[in-house]
Amino acid sequence: MAAVPRFATAQMAPQAAAHVLEATLMLRSADGRDRFLGSGFVFGSNDRAVTNAHVVGKAAQVVVVTQGGTRIDATVIAVDPLRDLAVLQLATPHDAVLQPASGVAVGQGVFATGAPLEAAFTLTQGIVSALSRQIDSTQPVGYLQHSAAVNPGSSGGPLVDAAGDVLGINTRISDGSRFFVGIAYAVPVADVSDFVARGPLPEHPPLGVQLRPLVPRIKAALGYDGTGALVEQVQPDTPADLAGVQAGDILTMVDDHAITMPGDLAFALAQGGAEVRLGVQRGNQALTLVVSRVVVQSDITPATPQQVQRRDQYKLTDMGLVLDPDGTIRAVVNQGAGFFAGLTGGDRIVAINGTAITDLPDGWTRNFTFDSAVLLRISLPDGATRHYLLDPWEDGPALRLASGANVLDMEVVSFD
Repeated sequence: MAAVPRFATAQMAPQAAAHVLEATLMLRSADGRDRFLGSGFVFGSNDRAVTNAHVVGKAAQVVVVTQGGTRIDATVIAVDPLRDLAVLQLATPHDAVLQPASGVAVGQGVFATGAPLEAAFTLTQGIVSALSRQIDSTQPVGYLQHSAAVNPGSSGGPLVDAAGDVLGINTRISDGSRFFVGIAYAVPVADVSDFVARGPLPEHPPLGVQLRPLVPRIKAALGYDGTGALVEQVQPDTPADLAGVQAGDILTMVDDHAITMPGDLAFALAQGGAEVRLGVQRGNQALTLVVSRVVVQSDITPATPQQVQRRDQYKLTDMGLVLDPDGTIRAVVNQGAGFFAGLTGGDRIVAINGTAITDLPDGWTRNFTFDSAVLLRISLPDGATRHYLLDPWEDGPALRLASGANVLDMEVVSFD
């Protein structure tokens, strides 16, 4: 009988946990406002840290905070938007450094550290649930799926094994909730190491095609028994359009890479250059189309964009809050400021900027306006109270994890 592989122990030794937490960083803005951005960790050498691109946004400088409270200035020296990664140069070296793990397996015990919901230097535990999940068909990343709890603010923190070695960077959670529902995704450490060593993947204009899986019923309708992905749509004036790709084509190859699912395209393009060859089946014809992905500068001088006016005032209803007369939040609209602040249905506003709602004029739920950040005191359904700051003028990225399903599973691919 073959030996059953023994995964890493379900527990992490205290010394390893202490080391991982010491190497974990909390990122804050360097713009004087000291905004919480997310998590990161020292990786590879004592003067470099890594995090997600969506954590640093467009910032050139950030401040990292260690578990001991030391604040270190850091410069964003490289960003890879395709893989959602960023590298920071630390102004002062930090002694605790994490190194890449040698391997990973489904069922292996894993641990996540970071600042979920700004709860700094938190450690959670789970297992590797699946390998190589592609959850965005335009992104050439095969994520590690795991069950260690992560939440908004965990982005950029490390996923490690029981020895404290890095398996990946926690980046995304599953769709369906603002918070952790048992499915989390980490960019594998191989991608992180490649980025640190060689820099970001080249950025090319989007190909301009929307693909659909060739499920058996579609193949039967087309009378096609090969592999590939159906071209659902070609956007005008994109590289694919200029190369002659048409809706209804079946994309079978990109250079030497076979296309069997829509998500294969992103991986193939990531390895391609400024020109790629597309193998296309059009009816009974097998075609090869050459696509140029070089940005062509237009001779047309663009019109001067109009200045966007800053809105001076908002109402609570503008924050995505549906309110009952007693201040109870009946519903919170997705994508509103209230949603991303963490408010939810059943919460009740009891005070605004320190003033009890009983002292506000009738109709305040419809008419209350504010011209600066507003502080809400909220009574939660369990009777506890909490304060939430709503600031619709806040710039920078929203403090939340990205989310997505697995586009390689046909059952969860949605079509508009």
